[in-house]
Amino acid sequence: MEFPSDRFRKNAAASTGLIFIRVYNKWHAAIKNALRKIGITHPQFVVMTVLNFLEQSEEFVSQARIAKMADMDVMSVSQIIRGLEAGGYLARTPNPKDTRANAIRLLEKGREAVRLALPLVEQIDDDFFGALLHDETAFRGFLHRLA
Repeated sequence: MEFPSDRFRKNAAASTGLIFIRVYNKWHAAIKNALRKIGITHPQFVVMTVLNFLEQSEEFVSQARIAKMADMDVMSVSQIIRGLEAGGYLARTPNPKDTRANAIRLLEKGREAVRLALPLVEQIDDDFFGALLHDETAFRGFLHRLA
């Protein structure tokens, strides 16, 4: 049976999408393995790290704000937050500035998870993307353009 792509029939490795997903999977596997040692998933890490970052400048952080900054689906963030709340990583309380939303805040267990996980993830990023050498800045610019 013939492969139905005119562009990549003879060379699948020429597909930008295939190259991208292979690189992403390699990077993501390293992240997942590091976070597994701490007992959290990558999506949990993203939510807690974004929350920790936002707490620096915002008194009351909403689920919608976390979802927007992480560019994640609000319902997915809601599920992750429920799990993190059940695990004692964060708490939801009524938001005094918006009665339609909860204020999300990290608890000490969540802060500790971020303190342990963030250096590991940053080191993986440095090692992985460091292979680009001087091209890393340009690569980051390309990612911003695509985002």
